[in-house]
Amino acid sequence: MLIGLALCLFMPARAAAAVSETACPMFVLSLEKTEVPSLPQLCFLRDETRALSPDDILGGRLMMGRRDADQFVFRQNQADYWIYIPLRNQERAGRVWFLQLDYPLLDEVDAWIYDLGTGIDPRASPQLLSAERMGDARPFGLRPVRHRLFLLPLDFRPGQSLAVILRVRSSGAINVPLSLRSGASAIGETQDQGLSQGMFLGTLIMLALFNAALYLRLRIRQSLYNAAYVVCAGLFLTSMSGLSFQYLWPDWPWLANRSVPLTETLAILSLLLFTRHFLGIGPARWPRQAWLVRILAGIGAALFAASLIVSYELIIKINTVYALVCMVAMFGLGLRHLRRGERAARWYVLSWLMFFAGYLAYGLAAFGYIPGFMAQERWMQIALGSQIFLLTYAEVMQLHDLMHRALEIEADARSSLQHEVQSRTADLRATMGALEQANRQLRALTLHDPLTGLLNRRGLDEALARSAEAEGAAELGGTLVIFDLDHFKQVNDVHGHDAGDAVLRWVAEVLLNLLRRRSDVLARFGGEEFVALLPATALDDAVVLAAGVLDHVRRNPIDLGGGRVIKLTLSAGAAQWRAGETSQTVFRRADENLYRAKAEGRDRLVAGAA
Repeated sequence: MLIGLALCLFMPARAAAAVSETACPMFVLSLEKTEVPSLPQLCFLRDETRALSPDDILGGRLMMGRRDADQFVFRQNQADYWIYIPLRNQERAGRVWFLQLDYPLLDEVDAWIYDLGTGIDPRASPQLLSAERMGDARPFGLRPVRHRLFLLPLDFRPGQSLAVILRVRSSGAINVPLSLRSGASAIGETQDQGLSQGMFLGTLIMLALFNAALYLRLRIRQSLYNAAYVVCAGLFLTSMSGLSFQYLWPDWPWLANRSVPLTETLAILSLLLFTRHFLGIGPARWPRQAWLVRILAGIGAALFAASLIVSYELIIKINTVYALVCMVAMFGLGLRHLRRGERAARWYVLSWLMFFAGYLAYGLAAFGYIPGFMAQERWMQIALGSQIFLLTYAEVMQLHDLMHRALEIEADARSSLQHEVQSRTADLRATMGALEQANRQLRALTLHDPLTGLLNRRGLDEALARSAEAEGAAELGGTLVIFDLDHFKQVNDVHGHDAGDAVLRWVAEVLLNLLRRRSDVLARFGGEEFVALLPATALDDAVVLAAGVLDHVRRNPIDLGGGRVIKLTLSAGAAQWRAGETSQTVFRRADENLYRAKAEGRDRLVAGAA
């Protein structure tokens, strides 16, 4: 009884003693070993109340468990995890080591570094050297090393001992794979990881661009959805690996946490849409399958919105279950179509088999059911890349089959319809001739005024453009004359629009009779305005011709019948084409002269420089 009582008293005393090399073994660093992939037998403590401090861990007032670093894997919970890591540099030179935590999805990782001295003075108390606050719930810039993983630099003096205390807190799984690397080893590991990640992301970018090019060239929706899936799946994996937080949104911790469920949901939605179009699941042909895809897509859209507001620990579980259900459903749809003998479906099913092999292990590691998250991350990259490649290959094979089928149909149609084509060639030629004649008539109608038969405004513009080119090339003079019926509105108001139409037709006949050269261009510009383009005509000669038109209209009233006789007069403005002048400029000068003629009392012609 005395011995048992002594043991009972002795064991709590040992538990309350300071953490020493006996309680938590000191890990000795040497040049012989440049890296330790997993630190062995580390002391750890689970803090359910979240009430402990680094002093409690350093003071050794609590019992601590032992576990290798690669076994620090815990499922989702609300507890804090404390880890005590004593290290000693036995070399005679100073050296920098890096403590590396290979799981980037932890919300809070706090680190305290204490100096335990060189062991010369056993009474020396630990001195706090630095404290670091890391985690994807905090801005990325707070990390001591700019890296997607958690790197803690440890600067040792010769013979110095350091103690590192870690506190880990997260709303997801708790996964703390700790390793220790020298400076050279850490740089080499970073380069290897950068090369691996770069090759993977480069492959995804090329596949996304290829599918986008297919969509732009062929307008096939499944290529667009496949490109969207490549982008969303790539963002999901980069969010899980910490690359998105490092490069895309380092100052937005909220988005760093939410990007995982958001991109996961978007990837599943785009893959559902791809499956619907790739397998041809339409409501008319496959009503039940179309209904299933529509329901799953609706749930996904609702979960995407919920991912913005629901707590991470809840939404990540719901989204993962939803993703698994959708994957199984899409795999089952692929099997249904494979049984029907669809050739492209075999590649679709094979892509899912490749993906499932990586996704299950990756999901178990991410949720803390199995260790080795980094190894599962590489396997997931291989599985996802293989799936996307096979999906793209299945697209190409489907397009190949469609083209082959189209060529067969074309060959059959060519052989069966060759005689009929020959017999209809003559009819087609006749139809083309009639169509050409109709086009000429249509063009004539679009260029001529239906009331007077003269050119309309569009026809005048083309004639002016041709005349401008001819005048500039031949350097010949030409004159443009604009005629306007005086007080034409009174004719419409007093005698009606039918009389006004008759007056316009009569004026057009006068112009055709008095200006009858083949090179002259006559047009009704609009309303009661008429334009005469007189190529290779000097201004004086044009004034004589225009004055004759005004005199004829003035001396010959128009008889409308029924005792209605209307006296008409014209006002006109003329301008001669100048060297290098555009059609718009000469038209403007002639129009200004017309306004001068109206302002001076109408029934007259104004010509000359304006």
